[in-house]
Amino acid sequence: MLVSSLAAVLTSGVILVLIMPWIRRLSVAIGAVAVPNHRTMHDSIMPRLGGLAIFLSFMSAVAIFYSKLVPALPGFWALLIAACVIELVGVLDDVYTLSAKWKMLGQLIAAAIVAFSGFTIDQIHIPFAYDIYFPGWFSILLTIFWIVGLINALNWIDGLDGLATGIAGISCLSLGIIAAITGNIPVLIISLTLLGSLAGFYLFNSEPASIFMGESGSAFLGFVLAVLSILGFKQAVFVSFIIPLLILGVPILDTLLAMVRRGLQGRPLYEADRGHVHHRLTDLGVSRRSTVYTLYAVSAFLGICAIILTKASNSGITLVMLLLLVALLILAGAQLVGIMKGKRSFYQVFRKLKRVRDEK
Repeated sequence: MLVSSLAAVLTSGVILVLIMPWIRRLSVAIGAVAVPNHRTMHDSIMPRLGGLAIFLSFMSAVAIFYSKLVPALPGFWALLIAACVIELVGVLDDVYTLSAKWKMLGQLIAAAIVAFSGFTIDQIHIPFAYDIYFPGWFSILLTIFWIVGLINALNWIDGLDGLATGIAGISCLSLGIIAAITGNIPVLIISLTLLGSLAGFYLFNSEPASIFMGESGSAFLGFVLAVLSILGFKQAVFVSFIIPLLILGVPILDTLLAMVRRGLQGRPLYEADRGHVHHRLTDLGVSRRSTVYTLYAVSAFLGICAIILTKASNSGITLVMLLLLVALLILAGAQLVGIMKGKRSFYQVFRKLKRVRDEK
């Protein structure tokens, strides 16, 4: 298992590094570039087809380990077809800038392929309580909602150099460790294969980035992470909705905050803005690099909590930790969208303190 794991990481990482120069040239040649605007955090035109490099390196490595994955995952071919669908939509958006409805259609098709192939969320285990089983139709709808939600969550968190790449990498590592603990070889191999691709891509995407992952990257990463979370916890005795939520906590929290914020402002939920967590931190005067590292730390902390919960017993300590995490997430959400009493969030307080300091 150790040899296969190391081989998966190295294979996908090396492939990505080797093909990246061609992907960058292709991105510029076909006009798949990101132009700065009032929402973006970059100041110059950048190639944004990096997600294609992630996809190609990942799929190439998966092909090498295909014989190890198929026996444990009947219907694995359906997952690969769905991944190709979501990548095709992402590439088309990077080149032609598709409307939201066409992107959503592609996401729904890919998610539906997964759900109707039998890979569904059909039960959850509530810690300290009991299992909840869902009827078939509800499992399919819940699975589609989960996959589409994660696709957009990764897209919205992709706002700073290396941010989405690092958070996705930390999520892959967390999923891989839990898969190793529970003996889930397919999830371990797929997680580490994607981790290798992300490690290679980070060399080009960390600040200062020379290429962005674009929709072809964020959508593909969100899709794979959503599917991995389903495969990783579907049959394990510790199945819990809390564990995948913790592993993917940063993009999920940011997405929920964005939806609440836009709802309160009476704006469409999918309308882009500059209110995401990384925007707020940089607006406070935190450097872009420090913002990225801060969100890495939060993501790593949540991943560690998820790993601990994998082996934790129903003890008072576990319950306190869960309650603390829930309280912190709720408080962060309330503060970031400014909906606490008097709408005096920490964000506003910090802005006033900074203004007072600058006046001295």
